[in-house]
Amino acid sequence: MMNFSDLDVTTTGINFSVQPTFRFGNHRNLSAPTCFISNETLDELGAQRLCKSDLPEEIFRELEKEITGVATRLSLALAQGAPLVLKYRNFTVVQN
Repeated sequence: MMNFSDLDVTTTGINFSVQPTFRFGNHRNLSAPTCFISNETLDELGAQRLCKSDLPEEIFRELEKEITGVATRLSLALAQGAPLVLKYRNFTVVQN
């Protein structure tokens, strides 16, 4: 889990990085990609997941494990180099 200092909170969203690892023979680490999640995406996730806060940083912290998990899986599937931008559609939403 990250510390608050690991986040770069901007007026449009939050920049963060993840350290993807995978096992293929030996344990290998990939470079930590820069990721971004917008305030709008955080608002949508917060509303869907019934988060206790309206503040983007607090929503991120409440859903940090899910957000960083999605970012890690996407970073393994995508090419390295460009920042990874998370969108609401990247998350599984269970309908009641």
